[in-house]
Amino acid sequence: MRLAIECSNHLFSEGLKKLLEDEHEISIVGMFNGGSGIPDTKEILDLKPDVIISEYGPDFNIFAGLSEKLPDNHPKIILLGDRTLHFFTDARLKQLILKGVVGILPPSADSDLLKKALKAVFSGELWLDRNTLMKILASMKRPEKKPLAKREREVMFHICHGYRNKEIAQKLNISEQTVKSHCNRIYKKLGVSDRLQLALYSYKMWPGREDAQG
Repeated sequence: MRLAIECSNHLFSEGLKKLLEDEHEISIVGMFNGGSGIPDTKEILDLKPDVIISEYGPDFNIFAGLSEKLPDNHPKIILLGDRTLHFFTDARLKQLILKGVVGILPPSADSDLLKKALKAVFSGELWLDRNTLMKILASMKRPEKKPLAKREREVMFHICHGYRNKEIAQKLNISEQTVKSHCNRIYKKLGVSDRLQLALYSYKMWPGREDAQG
């Protein structure tokens, strides 16, 4: 896992690096201090991190240069929250999701929870506590159920369990290009634009599923 750290305080970044340096499967490719101004988002993305840890702050510096239409392989972002997480508006939560946030850690989180969250989001899972997830779902208009073909349902099932296109192709014994075609049709039918929105749609329509962690 290639990891980048962006915090407002350099000492905070150093502390996170120290906590994670014994994790052999994690390689810290860069640390960025947002306290001295807006960090160069392009510089962060040029390092091709798999995951970015970003400290929550009123300016959301890490998000300033990120497009709302992100490619399928964009870095996953874990947000380290403070007490103001409780006052997130529904609009702000949805904006964070669009910007690539797949995990939010509450201020009570410890180092063990951070490591679990990193491994979970790297493998394609969401890491949102139950209250945050329910707040996001409550802010979404209930989607209209549209029929999916059997193969499309199979592809969606594997997507929602964190498998990538190549892995889905191997499991279903089809080509990777066929998986991509199925994905495009699924997104169009359900009115979603990426895998995260698909997982949230699935959770809303079938709340018994356990696609979220927390």
